[in-house]
Amino acid sequence: MSEPETRESFEKKIRKLRKDFQKNVQPVLRRHNYYLSKGERRRIKRKKAIKRIQRRMRRLQRM
Repeated sequence: MSEPETRESFEKKIRKLRKDFQKNVQPVLRRHNYYLSKGERRRIKRKKAIKRIQRRMRRLQRM
């Protein structure tokens, strides 16, 4: 009966590793894929912040 438990824990570990990769490694790889000036990075950051705020506002309006 130990095989299903080990398989499940193995799948959990793979899932955790995949999430960690997507959260920590992928953004770094994307960021270093091509050069962005400081101004471009700032504009992108500002756009993301605006979208994040709008998303929060929409969620609050639904409640």
